[in-house]
Amino acid sequence: MALDTQALSALIQRCRAGDKAAWDEFIGLYWQRLFAYAYKATHDRDLAGDLVQETLLRVVQKLQRYTDEGKFEAWLFRIIVNLVRDRARANARRQLRSTVVDHESGSEMTDQMAGRENRDGAEYREEKEKLFGALEKLPELDRQVLLLRHYGCLSFKEIATIIGCPLGTVLARAHRALGKMRVLMEVDHETS
Repeated sequence: MALDTQALSALIQRCRAGDKAAWDEFIGLYWQRLFAYAYKATHDRDLAGDLVQETLLRVVQKLQRYTDEGKFEAWLFRIIVNLVRDRARANARRQLRSTVVDHESGSEMTDQMAGRENRDGAEYREEKEKLFGALEKLPELDRQVLLLRHYGCLSFKEIATIIGCPLGTVLARAHRALGKMRVLMEVDHETS
């Protein structure tokens, strides 16, 4: 449930004042979206949970200095995007890589990319593995745009603010990334 600008500003003010109920409402409002983004970016439930907690901790630490200009969600998601990116860089330096694939929950993006609704079983899991493999082959910024759009539930305008690119560039990246995903999924399907 998204709040309108005024309601969100009021919630931020209540959080700044130390209202515990406001913090509970804030966490209830954003936890799932932050987790969905972090999980799809990392393929690791525990790490995603840690990244969301770190994001929320940073919000608590920095909220007093935050200047509310109607771009709170962009600011919030910029924090988690940076944490995910920093973790990926640290892992790359250690040459560790997670290959855990989500076999448990459904994926709106998988269904859209595959053009199929609510599939289950081994075929569905295989399709999801192909999706995640194709996502990993995309350039980092293209992958971020898709993840923020489909799992962060953000508008392209918000994504542009988060990654610091013009809106047209974000739209072009999303279009190009989806095209690449379709090609990668078809090539992978043909070679299977």
